[in-house]
Amino acid sequence: MSHREPILLNINDNDANRYAVTRMLRAAGFQVLEGGTGAEALRLTAEERPDLVILDVKLPDLNGIEVCRRLKADPRTAGIAVLHLSANYIRTENKVEGLESGADGYLTQPVDSAELLATVRSLLRMRQAEEQARAAALQWKTTFDSLGDGVCLLDRGGRVMRANRAFVSLLGLSDEQVLGCPFEALMRAASDTEAALPPCCGAVLACHEEAEVCLRARWFRVAANPVEGAEGTVVGAVRILTDITHRRELEDALRQRAADLAEADRRKDEFLAMLAHELRNPLAAIVNALHLAEATQAGGSESKAMQVMVRQSQHMARMVDDLLDVSRFNRGHIELRRAPVDLRLVVQHSVEARRKALEEKGLHLEVALPAASESLWLNGDGTRLEQVVSNLLDNARKYTEPGGHVFVGVTVERHGKERQAVLRVRDTGIGMSPELMARVFELFVQAQQQLDRSRGGLGIGLTLVRRLVELHGGTVSVHSEGEGKGSELSVRLPLEAAQEVAAPAPVEVKPEKSEESSVRRVLLVEDNEDTREVLRELVEMWGHRVEVAEDGFKGVQAFSSLRPHVALVDLGLPGMDGFQVARKIRESEGGQDVFLVALTGYSGEHRTQAVEAGFNLHMVKPVKPDELERLLEQLPTLERHPTA
Repeated sequence: MSHREPILLNINDNDANRYAVTRMLRAAGFQVLEGGTGAEALRLTAEERPDLVILDVKLPDLNGIEVCRRLKADPRTAGIAVLHLSANYIRTENKVEGLESGADGYLTQPVDSAELLATVRSLLRMRQAEEQARAAALQWKTTFDSLGDGVCLLDRGGRVMRANRAFVSLLGLSDEQVLGCPFEALMRAASDTEAALPPCCGAVLACHEEAEVCLRARWFRVAANPVEGAEGTVVGAVRILTDITHRRELEDALRQRAADLAEADRRKDEFLAMLAHELRNPLAAIVNALHLAEATQAGGSESKAMQVMVRQSQHMARMVDDLLDVSRFNRGHIELRRAPVDLRLVVQHSVEARRKALEEKGLHLEVALPAASESLWLNGDGTRLEQVVSNLLDNARKYTEPGGHVFVGVTVERHGKERQAVLRVRDTGIGMSPELMARVFELFVQAQQQLDRSRGGLGIGLTLVRRLVELHGGTVSVHSEGEGKGSELSVRLPLEAAQEVAAPAPVEVKPEKSEESSVRRVLLVEDNEDTREVLRELVEMWGHRVEVAEDGFKGVQAFSSLRPHVALVDLGLPGMDGFQVARKIRESEGGQDVFLVALTGYSGEHRTQAVEAGFNLHMVKPVKPDELERLLEQLPTLERHPTA
């Protein structure tokens, strides 16, 4: 109510009666205004807006019945309570007429004070409750209409009983078109598809779910909730429509972005693989030419320039291998060739292979391995494990200044019946900040370098270490006390129980061949002229007979006339690729007797295809000359079903 204390208006043309009523009301604490005619009642009510009008029925101008009708008909005064009070019209029909005119109460005079005050207070409480209800309804409607989501209330028949402005607006209809209409019909009319709508868009009131639908070219999430009555029966339902078009557009954009990134990543991996392949061809020619020059060097002495070229070509070959391995990891093409491996030998071989490079930089190398009685056998890929150790040593060499110290150690830890080998490579180099340690195993991450990039590298060595170790079921971690305080990288690998490891089969020593029988007929099919010519000279220098072909067609033709012991076939040939060449040779007369070697710049990418095509061996460019020479000298006996 608008006043702290209720204001009452007492209208009565009888002065004595008016005085008596006013005195009783004021004694009870009410503020009272007075008037004696119907006209005064209308004027004072409009001006003062009292909370209650006590209106005598018999007035000199307008009777109280008519005054009440006019007050209730005026929106400004319709909410004001009216109490009829009469000393003349006291019959039942008079009371009925007064109440029918809109009055809220009817008393006859003389009136008892207690009855009057009780009636006044009752009417005031009723009006106060009505005002509170109207205020709450107005507040609810304001809130209801201010909601951004479309909300509607359904009756028992699934018809829209109430709807806020957002709901009406999103349907593009008027209030009259929405109210009373079945909700399911509204959804069907607004839907952009002829497919069946989800249950939340139907007439089932008990539905309690959410679904996303397209209405009038926009996407909405429709939420359904039943409204239960006193005994748990469903008496209606609430439907909430939330516009999610912007979210859907963002999701579509993110999906497209993810697809674009995946495609870009795929193309990047293909580019890396192609780059590595294209680098291998000239690198193969360089490595073989250096080996040829070294072998023919007068007096067997190497010049300083020759040593530099050999060392740098080997460094480039390792970087190309790492680059290709990253590409293969990203595409899931790395597979381990598992066998019993002695980690002790792996570490020893890797250390000896890197010892010269460490000593040339002036680094002191310390190696600590367990006693020979401690078994270090594990089930793994020896080549890949050597790559792990070599990369750790290369990392230590790169970031340790001349005069520094590099420690390589292996210990064995036991956890119950399980044994773990812990390989540690520690250096006294530049160390790592906490930020770098958190990211050191990520691709292309390196310690900060100067513009001259004197430390070199691609920042992929430790990434390969982590991935190769994880493929072996192990873990790798890094520790550093801070910048300038060195680093330690630790690799943990599961070891096999000593009694479960079978020693590798003894190597069969073949009898030495006579000089005449050791001469091989070799067919070389290679489209790169430099690689082809250098390989030819190398093989001829080793005392073998060589015939070359620059493409697959000529290679197949040359096979029939030469009948070679060995065919070295490049896979990336123009016209007829190496796989087709191998199949043609195997199908021809004598094709089952030749030892087929696949040469490729794609590392292990085509190993399976090579086996299926009929190759006996898969070699990656640049082929190490000593390995090729050993292969030709100790040519394996062919099996009916060759393996790579």
